Amino acid sequence: MIMTLNKNILLILMLFLTISCENEDLSDCDINGIETAVIATSFTEWKYFSVTDTGFVEIESMSDIEAQNSFDWDIAMMRNHFRTNSGLSGPANGGVYMDGTIWTCDSYNNYLEFSNDVSFIQDSILSNIYQPWAHDDPDEAYSEDEGSNILENWGWFDIDDSYYFYYTHKKFIVKLPPDEDPRYIKLWPYQYYGDLGESAHTTLIYDFINPIE
Repeated sequence: MIMTLNKNILLILMLFLTISCENEDLSDCDINGIETAVIATSFTEWKYFSVTDTGFVEIESMSDIEAQNSFDWDIAMMRNHFRTNSGLSGPANGGVYMDGTIWTCDSYNNYLEFSNDVSFIQDSILSNIYQPWAHDDPDEAYSEDEGSNILENWGWFDIDDSYYFYYTHKKFIVKLPPDEDPRYIKLWPYQYYGDLGESAHTTLIYDFINPIE
């Protein structure tokens, strides 16, 4: 009986520590970076942004067709999904590199450069675009669209916990246009919910970074 109780306590502690890690409170962190919040609640329309040293600047009224031929945008978002100007999403030579470790306050601040031989994966097809109006039809509930499969790894929905979105805190480096003089950012999307619990109110922090010469 005592052994069973101890096992249950251990399982509860492990679950608590896991959830605490996935939902790390960054309010006490002194992070050197640019924090920006993006509200991208549509299930069908992407928002396109130019990445600047003061935040994400939305490019108003840019359509998906226009984005296919435009070098003016860097990153696009739709709910928890991302696009980079690369591959099937746009004409630029962007993409994403995912490190095998996770961001913490210290690791983010100390990550000042990256190896110049890493591979940036360009956008392809996402097959998990949720269609809420078709929720009860397993054949129609998810559709396909262009996007970054690498940045899908920033979090996941727990279907057994009211579809709550949990975070992985994976390390991402994103390559941005222009092709002749590319820019790079270290990216940490760490919050999917707004102050009132609204979904698709994503908060992220980023900073420009250079490859090792």
